[in-house]
Amino acid sequence: MSTEFIFCSDIIWGVSLMLIPQFYGRPFVDTLVREFAGADRAYVATAWVRASGVGLLWDSITNMLGRGGRLRIVAGIDRENTSREGLAMLLALEGDVRVYVRHNEATPIFHPKLYGFRAGGECRVLVGSNNLTGGGLSQNEELSALLVEEVGGVLERSLRAYMRQLRNPADDLVKLLDAELLDHLTISGYVEAEARLRGKASNTGPSRLPENRLFGSRQPIRRRIPSTVPIPNAINPRPDTPVADWTRVFVKLRLARGTQGQLPLAVAREVRRRLGEINLDGPFTVIDRHTRAERQISPTYPKRRPEIANTYKIEAMPAEGHAILKLELVGRRVLAEFFDSAEADGQAVYEFLIDGLRSEPASTVDPNGAAARRHVGQSLEEATEGVTLYRFD
Repeated sequence: MSTEFIFCSDIIWGVSLMLIPQFYGRPFVDTLVREFAGADRAYVATAWVRASGVGLLWDSITNMLGRGGRLRIVAGIDRENTSREGLAMLLALEGDVRVYVRHNEATPIFHPKLYGFRAGGECRVLVGSNNLTGGGLSQNEELSALLVEEVGGVLERSLRAYMRQLRNPADDLVKLLDAELLDHLTISGYVEAEARLRGKASNTGPSRLPENRLFGSRQPIRRRIPSTVPIPNAINPRPDTPVADWTRVFVKLRLARGTQGQLPLAVAREVRRRLGEINLDGPFTVIDRHTRAERQISPTYPKRRPEIANTYKIEAMPAEGHAILKLELVGRRVLAEFFDSAEADGQAVYEFLIDGLRSEPASTVDPNGAAARRHVGQSLEEATEGVTLYRFD
């Protein structure tokens, strides 16, 4: 039987206080839906924004704006946690809404989670740990405090002063968001696609086997985004979605003519993207860790579609076992290193790739689906013999 905790409110200096937990209470999005329903003005300052969170509030925000309400949002873009799709959805809202992004190129992180409302004669402010993301509004164990005071009091004055400071045009830490700026943020790497960001958690897999876990497992109450909400496509990670902050990729190569390895298109294009290349296909340079020399990995193009590559080729070293290539990003350079699974270090890398097929969801990509089609009694190693595998890490 589930238990919902109710926290009593108190009044200090005319301000009503109440704690609102998520996990031992209802999803925080339920509280925000009620607040937007009665508000004519709303303020949001949040460290992270994703479509998975905006989608949960889309109808509530749209209804408030449709009544002539006003919305001001300041969103952070630190630590690769705000998504392009989340910001794009905010830009798509119609009405009296302005969206700002805030970032400090020095070390301080913009980290508040504030939701303020003017409803009738009250100023209502929620401050806590809930970001404007699916996890923050519906899934994680979070806590916020609700402060309520009559309009015109200290609470409203401090809320408006804080929001004005965050949006101060003379402050070069903040910019008014528009479509051009969003494109610039994406190209410059300040924001990522949501699938990549959500892939951070999914690509790690379970951290412990069930028999080694010391704590219980309990799922929260979750809210789903209504099907009518215009959510951007592909915000959920696919098995081949690279995590946003990867630095290494391991590839078990399928060799032709002895040592000619074929690099999967998805891997080569992702490396090029991280290097800031705009075109879909083209060569890129790596530094060979064995020879210390620069080498070029180049695409090959089919005659019928000469503008789009069909593979990338790299000359690998001879291998008694499986030939494995590791590409590692170091700043704006790529280091390349080959391993042979017949040797101790190569076997460790090979086992890392195979273990990624066992995680749920899988963190090692099997483009041909060989592991899924394996026969009863057949091992993953046997099923993927001669098959290209890769894993971003």
